[in-house]
Amino acid sequence: MAAKSITIAANADRVLAQLDEYAAANDGALERLHLQNGARLKLKVGDASVGLNLYPSKGGGCKIVFDQPLSEHADAIAALVAGKASDVKSSKSAGSTIEPVLPDAPCWVGSDESGKGDYFGPLVVAAVALTRDNWRVLVELGVQDSKNLTDDRALRIAGEIRDAFPNEVIAIMPPRYNELWKKFGNVNRLLAWAHARVIENVIEKAPDATAAVADQFGDESLIRNALFERGREVQLVQMPRAERDPAVAAASILARAEFLRRLDQLGREAGVRLPKGASSQVDAVARAIVKQRGAEALSAIAKTHFRTTQKVT
Repeated sequence: MAAKSITIAANADRVLAQLDEYAAANDGALERLHLQNGARLKLKVGDASVGLNLYPSKGGGCKIVFDQPLSEHADAIAALVAGKASDVKSSKSAGSTIEPVLPDAPCWVGSDESGKGDYFGPLVVAAVALTRDNWRVLVELGVQDSKNLTDDRALRIAGEIRDAFPNEVIAIMPPRYNELWKKFGNVNRLLAWAHARVIENVIEKAPDATAAVADQFGDESLIRNALFERGREVQLVQMPRAERDPAVAAASILARAEFLRRLDQLGREAGVRLPKGASSQVDAVARAIVKQRGAEALSAIAKTHFRTTQKVT
């Protein structure tokens, strides 16, 4: 039986050549998708399909992560490349806390948001689709609730997730956010609209998805009603600490990474470093912007319904 991941001395080019030979010898085909730090591979042999990620090591050699280590072809591939089982107690073991909350779902979508409590910057909502066969790859990437990750790590892992899984990210920038706030009059209704939109868009990319998981906020019917209005009928699960689900955890990382990128962009355009959250430091920066450019400048970079606006104006 192959281990979930193996480390080998051969370099990535050699492994790819061996996999091409294996596919040809078994009348199969090898599909490749570039990842930020490696390659996503799918080996098709007859009716069987083996998914794996290949990561070159800085010191030479590489690491292979199997979607389904119990499969016959995973065993054969492991033997072919003469790998050895990697240490399961690696630095990424923290990611093992994720586990599907719908273990019987063959394909599902998870959604999460970032920026809801931040005065400056956008509200970002993201969704990711996973399958019962490929979600374990996220464990090896170190995916977990984005709140447990540093900014740099979230940005790095987000690149891997974007390359490997169907996803959608919507950044509602402050001018548009402030318009929608006036329309909805409630952040939970606005969130439900955004979650429904990203879920719908990901289902277009992963039509086999039959369920969606999201964090609990406000009335449970909000996302359900928004999806229903868009003609989507999927099993919807809203629950506290939904980030334990790998799809939601992955979505939380995509949302956080996009929030950080957009916040930095807004800061550069405004000529000032915009702090995260809502704090005395945030108040001080907002006050300086108002003094220099007037209160109307806040609508382009901040969520103006926050009490911060009243305090600084």
